[in-house]
Parts: sequence; structure tokens; C-alpha cells
Amino acid sequence: MTRDPSRRATARDVAQLAEVSVATVSLIANGKAAGRVTPETERRVREAIRTLDYRINTTASALAQGRRDTVAFVSPDPGNPFFSLVLDGLASTLDPSLSLTILWPRSDDYDLVTVQRALAGDLAGLVLASPGSELLDTISPTCPTILLESGETRPGMSSMDLDVEAAGTGLADHLVGLGHSRVAYLGVSRDKSTLHHRRDALHRQLQARGAAITVPDELVERMTTASALERALAVLPSWIERGVTAVVCGDDLLAYGVLEASARLGISVPQQLSVAGFNNLPFSSMVSPSLTSVDLSARELGASAARALTEMLVGADAPAPTTLRTHIVARESTARARS
Repeated sequence: MTRDPSRRATARDVAQLAEVSVATVSLIANGKAAGRVTPETERRVREAIRTLDYRINTTASALAQGRRDTVAFVSPDPGNPFFSLVLDGLASTLDPSLSLTILWPRSDDYDLVTVQRALAGDLAGLVLASPGSELLDTISPTCPTILLESGETRPGMSSMDLDVEAAGTGLADHLVGLGHSRVAYLGVSRDKSTLHHRRDALHRQLQARGAAITVPDELVERMTTASALERALAVLPSWIERGVTAVVCGDDLLAYGVLEASARLGISVPQQLSVAGFNNLPFSSMVSPSLTSVDLSARELGASAARALTEMLVGADAPAPTTLRTHIVARESTARARS
């Protein structure tokens, strides 16, 4: 490994030399390796520390002494299991010396006031899940900050997004392969780049395959099954009359509402109408019919945030923007298009 000798060694340098993770270096350097790291790994890390003359930076030292040891997780939609899965990945991977505080909004989404409340706590780190574009333009983080599923980047913050283009490709391949050419989209009306990107990627990929979203989008105000149910009851009959054979929803919670509306209206899924969603929530394999959905790697998103935050807290620069893989999980709710 080549390193500029005039630059102070970082935990990342030690990790590369010892061939371990930055989190492992953090545990050993802060005296928290007992029972968590093998003796051989600890030996390699300590040898790398001596070789590079690595010294813990002030942030890591403060963490080891019990100061600024709290990470805040802020997310919208407290009732959405997707964010619970993200939180599970974050909590299970975060350095055990850190505590985790969760801030839920009082409404469906959070705003600048919620973020300011979090920052008032003298945090070691901040994780913002699915922040809106306007919010990102107004916040000034005072600690290492991770943006999850924002669809955007900001200077000084680490961004982790989902491969929505691959998600759109997977869904388009699946639906067109089943003979669907006239598709409808039901989403939520919200200032979220990631939600817009999902729909746009799907539309591009459908068009590239000779299919399309052929009716105006239906956007509900709330990311709830009840909101989707009410809207679907109103629009499904006209969609069927206009030749729509598949409905894609911006979230599985919305797709559940479409499934219920179809049952109430006597529209058979998937014989008359195929339905698919995004997020692959745990209930999607249990509803009837089971829901075809794009898996957005919720737990891995949270775990990646924890690893990035650990690197930043021990002195590394904000990691480069990361894009996580997505994949479609085909289930009973999609089948060949009706003739």
C-alpha cells in the first residue's frame, strides 16, 4: 500500500494494511475487541497501527470516553415496515459503543424542525432516511451525516441509494415478458427524488420494450393502504375499461390497497389484473395473492449506513456515493396479460 508519508494515517489506512474492516480497527484501537475479534486479527491490526504510527483522532477518542456517543435515525412513515427493516440493519451493524436514538415525525414525513431537534442533541452521527429535496437544501449538519435513499448527493454527506434503474428494468422485463403493454401507476404525492426516480425508470424501461404507462398517474396524499384502497376503488373500473392489464405501485403498502380494492370490485388478480409493488415488505409473501415486488435491500441499506458512519467517526472522509442492488421477487399477483 502506498501512502503519502506527510499525511496522518487514518483508520482506513490501517484497515487496508491489516486487511480488515474499519469497524474492526475501531474496536481494537478503542479497547473494545475482547470477545469480538480473533487474536490473530488483533495482532495484524496492532502491527499495522505501529507500522503506520496511527493515532486515534479526537472524534474517536471522545466516543471511547463516552462523549458524543449517540447516533440519530430520522425517517418518514413510522408505520412503514421498510424503515423498520432499515433501522434493524443499522442497529445490528452499528459500533456497540454507540447508542441509537430514533426520531419519528408527528405526521407522515419529517421536516427541518425534526432534523434540528436531532442535531440539538450533540450527536456523534446522523442518518436521514429518504429526505426530501427541499429539506436537503436547508440543513447544515454539525456531525457526520448519512443520506439513505435520497436520490441526491450533498457536499460533506455520504449518500447511499438504490439502483432504481435496475428495479425498473426488472419490473419491465417481468411485465412485458408476461404480455403486458398497458400499465398503470399508483404512487404517493411527495417531494422525494427516489419516488420520482422509481416511476420514471419504470416508464423508460417499459417504453424501451414497446409498452407504456398508458393512463395518468394516480397519486395519493398518504403512504397508507387505506389511501390506496380508496383511490383504487375509484379508478380501477375505468382502468380496466381502458385496457390496463397491470398496476405498479410505488410501495407495497399501496399495492395492498389495490389488491383489496380488486377483491371488492370482483376484479380477479392476476387473471384480470396483475399487481406489483416496491420494497418487498415481509407481509408481501403472506397476502393473498402473494405480491410481486422489487426488493430494495432495506436491511443492507441500514447496515451500509452503519459501516460508512463508523469510517467517518474514526477519521475517514465521507465514503463515495454508494448504490445498492435491487431485484424483483415474482409471486402470485402477476401472470400473463388477459387477451
